[in-house]
Amino acid sequence: MSALNPAVLEAAKAWLTPTFDQQTQEQIHKLIEQDPAELEDCFYKSLEFGTGGMRGVMGVGTNRINRYTLGKNTQGLSNYIKKVYPGEQARW
Repeated sequence: MSALNPAVLEAAKAWLTPTFDQQTQEQIHKLIEQDPAELEDCFYKSLEFGTGGMRGVMGVGTNRINRYTLGKNTQGLSNYIKKVYPGEQARW
């Protein structure tokens, strides 16, 4: 087994908390034990929101599309809209 990047391992361990569902935690444990290269790819950076929205591989980790990265980006967009348009109400 190759040595894990400490920053990647720290990011992965943050996903082993009750904030994340059991299936996600199990997948991360499996990657830590069996596929450190894949674990590194899943956690070495955060998936970016670009001009085409979010694009990437689906799976666990900060560099994958999943319910947690989508939620984080949705919250960030919501925070931005609230900041730029304070007090505005939706018009639909």
